[in-house]
Amino acid sequence: MRFKKFNLLIPLLLLVLNIIFLSFLIEELIDASEPNYGGGLGMSTPVIGLISFIYIRKFAEKKSSSLIRTLQGLNLLFILFPVVVFFYGIFIMANY
Repeated sequence: MRFKKFNLLIPLLLLVLNIIFLSFLIEELIDASEPNYGGGLGMSTPVIGLISFIYIRKFAEKKSSSLIRTLQGLNLLFILFPVVVFFYGIFIMANY
C-alpha cells in the first residue's frame, strides 16, 4: 500500500550527497598518507544509500522507469563499496 506520492527529488538529492561523500573515500584510497577517511563522511554513504534504497522501494511504482532502476543500482554500489573497502582494510592490516 502506497501512502505518499513518489518524489524523485529526494533520491536525486541523496544521490548527490552519496557522490560527494564517496569522493572523500576514493580520495583517501588514492592518497598514500595517513588515512583519515574524510572525518567519517566516506563511511556514511552506506547509510544514505540504504535510506534512498528503502525510500525508492517503498514509494516507487511497481513498474519503474530505467532511471529508478539505475538509482537502485547506484544505491547498491554506495552500500557495498565502502563496506568492502573497510573489510579489505581490516584484512590487509591483519596480514601486515
